[in-house]
Amino acid sequence: MPKRADLSDTFCPVGRSAELLGDRAVLLILRDLFFGRRRFEAIAVNTGLGPQLVSARLKLLESEGVVERHAYQERPQRHEYRLTDKGKDLFGVLYAMRGWAERWAYEDGETGGGPAMRYIHRACGTDVGTALVCPGCGAALGYGDLKGEPSPALKAEQAARSG
Repeated sequence: MPKRADLSDTFCPVGRSAELLGDRAVLLILRDLFFGRRRFEAIAVNTGLGPQLVSARLKLLESEGVVERHAYQERPQRHEYRLTDKGKDLFGVLYAMRGWAERWAYEDGETGGGPAMRYIHRACGTDVGTALVCPGCGAALGYGDLKGEPSPALKAEQAARSG
C-alpha cells in the first residue's frame, strides 16, 4: 500500500483540514463529543471503535488542541475529554456533513420516513431540519444551540451497540 502524503504543512486549507479530519475515527469521536459523551468507555461503545484506536485518536485530538483531558476520578485515575474552542469550532463541519447525508446518503424509507437525527433550536424550540439558520427565529446555528432527538431507527442502532 502506498504511503499517504503528509499534508500538515501544505498551504491548501482543505489539505490541512483533511490531515486531521480525513479519518473516520476522528469524525465519529467528534460526533460523540458534540453529543456530550466525554468518557472514554462511552465513546468507544457508541462509536464501535476499538479501544486502541479511540485512545490513539483522542491523543491526536489532544495534541492538536481540539480536546483537553480532565481527571474525574483519582483511583483508578480516569479522564474525560472536553472540546476546546478549537474543537467546538468544528461543529459546522460535522453539521454540514450531517445535512449532506440526510439529503443524499440514505435509500428511500431507510430512516423510517424522517431524519436520522432531528434537531431542535434550544432558544426557540423550532425543528431546524438541516438549515444553517433557524427557520423560526433567524439565528445562525452553532455549537450548543441544538438539542438532538434520534429517530427510532437510530435509537435502536445505538441500543444494539451498547449491548
